Amino acid sequence: MIKRKDYQLTDAGVKAIAKQPVPDKITRHSDGNSLYLIQHPNSSLFWQMSYRYQSDKDIKPKQKTYQIGIYKSSKQLIDASFKPQISLKQARMARDKAKTLLADGIDPTEQKNHLKNSYEQRDLFKIIAKIYLDEKSETTSKNVQKLQGFLDNHILKRLGSYPIGAITAQDVIKTGLDIQAEFEKQGKYTSETAHKCMGLISSIFEHAINTLGYDIINLASGRNKALRPHKAKRMKAVEQHQFPELLRNIDNYIEKYPNGHQQTLAGLQLMTLCFVRTKELRFFEWSEIDYHKSVWRVPAHKMKMRQEHIIPLSPQAVAIIERMRPLTERTGYVFYNFESSKPYSEVWFNQALKRMGYTGDPYPKMTGHGFRQLASTGLYELQFPENIIEIQLAHLEQSSVKKRYDLSAHLLERQVMMNQWADYLDDLRAGKAINFDLLTPDEVAEEIQIRNKQATDIAVHDKEALIESLKAQGISKEALIKLAEQL
Repeated sequence: MIKRKDYQLTDAGVKAIAKQPVPDKITRHSDGNSLYLIQHPNSSLFWQMSYRYQSDKDIKPKQKTYQIGIYKSSKQLIDASFKPQISLKQARMARDKAKTLLADGIDPTEQKNHLKNSYEQRDLFKIIAKIYLDEKSETTSKNVQKLQGFLDNHILKRLGSYPIGAITAQDVIKTGLDIQAEFEKQGKYTSETAHKCMGLISSIFEHAINTLGYDIINLASGRNKALRPHKAKRMKAVEQHQFPELLRNIDNYIEKYPNGHQQTLAGLQLMTLCFVRTKELRFFEWSEIDYHKSVWRVPAHKMKMRQEHIIPLSPQAVAIIERMRPLTERTGYVFYNFESSKPYSEVWFNQALKRMGYTGDPYPKMTGHGFRQLASTGLYELQFPENIIEIQLAHLEQSSVKKRYDLSAHLLERQVMMNQWADYLDDLRAGKAINFDLLTPDEVAEEIQIRNKQATDIAVHDKEALIESLKAQGISKEALIKLAEQL
């Protein structure tokens, strides 16, 4: 009798199979001992185990197939970053567990189905998801409502009734692909929602493991690779040359729409000057203003990056804010919706912009968030350094040492920048020409010299600011001399 060969495949061999041309029909590659790698014409690869099983109802054993899981989906590419969804080692372990069940007279396929229908109420994915969301809302309310929408509209109807320990990687992948398909029917090639839903499922698994003590593997981790990559869309904003007209339309908001709120006018004007995220402006509190330094300090818990953000206030910005004092100071908020007795909702700016016609007709589409893009583009064109602009946009997430240095040493440059930005907007309102066209070769050379000098001046200032900061901390003169030489 010829002994059956086992372990015929290797990790490198499986990857080589994945790189082969797609076959015309389903092809099986044996690892021995009933384990097969199935190569599908759609370029996916998955693991199966063949076995024979005779139930009480069967006259003789039947040939059956146990689905272990996917090695590579049809959407995945074999590149340097590729990781199999279920590796060869994991497939062999799953096969061995199934063999153990068979030895005990248990059908592994029936056992898998039974696990999905035999559970305690507390083990249901929907119950664990609720616990996760409830605990998350205690620490931050940000996005909790949106996450609940992902669960209610997309996830729970597919996974909610399963016990979390019975959910397979294929269940998660199918959920993501189904959500993606829903958006495809709406004419969208990629779906940010599908990717976020997959991330939420993974987070719920992690919560079950790390907080609730479930002895399971996070089978949802990395499964978004089965989806098409999502390409973020450029935020809706007018072009730079259309900015002057937008500024004038904002200034004329009350004149054109007598029923409009003075707060809406002030909010839009302040947004052009400070270009913060809309939520930061909607929940702007009077206590956050530092009148001594003329800055607005947004507390860390309100920021996306969870670090305090400082917005230098130009004289124009201060004037707009002070217009609100008689109206809203008693509420604690700079902007307050007295009709609903709370700060304005997230649609506040967008509704006003739509009212002004920024819907695509007659003007291009524009959103409250679009002011950040206009400011970013404008400040780069005005030749301010990238790190100063990105810090002011609150985009930088840095180490604690560099963060403290940037927030202090660059504050002067940011104050200058914000004041110049306010003056620049006044020029745009007045119709003064700002030329962002292509330059002649001589103008390019001159511009490079100017920018190099500005970069040098800023570097010198940063060096001096760092040394002064270290002096104030009591660093010795000898150490400062050595540091200065290195800088």
